[in-house]
Amino acid sequence: MIDMTDIIDPAAAKVFANPRQRKLVLALVDRERSLSDLAALTQTPLNLLHHHMRSFLRLGLVEITRRQVRAGAPIKFYRATARAFFVPAELAGGRPSDSMSVRLRAAVDRNLARTVKGVVYSHDGDGARMRVVRDKDCPATAFEVWLEVHLDEADAATLADELRTLLARFGRRPGASGRAWIVHAAIAPS
Repeated sequence: MIDMTDIIDPAAAKVFANPRQRKLVLALVDRERSLSDLAALTQTPLNLLHHHMRSFLRLGLVEITRRQVRAGAPIKFYRATARAFFVPAELAGGRPSDSMSVRLRAAVDRNLARTVKGVVYSHDGDGARMRVVRDKDCPATAFEVWLEVHLDEADAATLADELRTLLARFGRRPGASGRAWIVHAAIAPS
């Protein structure tokens, strides 16, 4: 197995843009696995794994390392062709975080939609108004805030460092259990 391979085929790059497919290929980096092993590890149906493996083999991302003889068809074992895969930005099809952004937006929207009874539209003599009416019996667990703040470069760097530290502290909590949450924080000059 080579240490790293450069992805030059746009179809192979799409594999790494897809979270499920990326997870499957990377699960084959550390050791060879049969499709049954991979199905148990990734909670992916066998018929879907057969489909993906044919594609990954054709693209050169995985290889069959051995066949275990048994009654009926032999069991094939697969392994990634490299320990790491470099996907150039022009083939990446967007930022690596795009799929997480879509998931986060959908989760926030779902949560907030459950907490809203409706919207009151009115005119107060000065202009049109809109007020969101929340359901007091269904509190929101999602949180979203957008701010435009005025900072010099040093303050912006300090804020970015503090946000990284805060998120890292919660991301590394030992023995953390419970529901998975997607967190996004960003800072950029406007």
